[in-house]
Amino acid sequence: MLDPSSQLRLLRTRAGFSQRELAKRAGTSSATLSRYESGGLAPNTATLNRLSRACLPTQRRWPSLTALAPAIARARARHGSASAWRLVGEVLDDESHGTGAETKLVVADPPAYTGDSAADAAVAGLAEYLSLRRGFQAPGWAADPARVARPWWFVADAPAWIPTSLRESPRSFATRGVFVTATALERI
Repeated sequence: MLDPSSQLRLLRTRAGFSQRELAKRAGTSSATLSRYESGGLAPNTATLNRLSRACLPTQRRWPSLTALAPAIARARARHGSASAWRLVGEVLDDESHGTGAETKLVVADPPAYTGDSAADAAVAGLAEYLSLRRGFQAPGWAADPARVARPWWFVADAPAWIPTSLRESPRSFATRGVFVTATALERI
């Protein structure tokens, strides 16, 4: 296993970035990044994840679920369920072109609570769903019992879809009170 300094240097060079480019993308200084890479300064886990995510390909719309959670809450409040779920679809689209290592970075950090229990539950369900699809254990924060939609969130607002959603929703979402049809998770 690589130490954090070697891991950062490897990720940066694989992504084809100079220290200056990565520092700019990650919102830090070149000097600080240089100290991280030389081992003169040890990044904490959140900083290491942030720097690693900055090495991800730029086509990812959502580099982390910490960015997605408040966007889902805002979309639900302003435009309703369909608009909010479309954001989850963007993550699923990005996942179809990504790697398992990228998925681990996307789900690693616990999103702050948004005040919308449905959004908080949806990102926890998504973290578990993506982790299971990639064959690794979901991050511990996703098991937080406070991340449950109250009242339950039926993504398809039409009452006629409730029985289908109850039957088809994957366990990772259903146990958190988020119910979707199987087609809501299918991507082209």
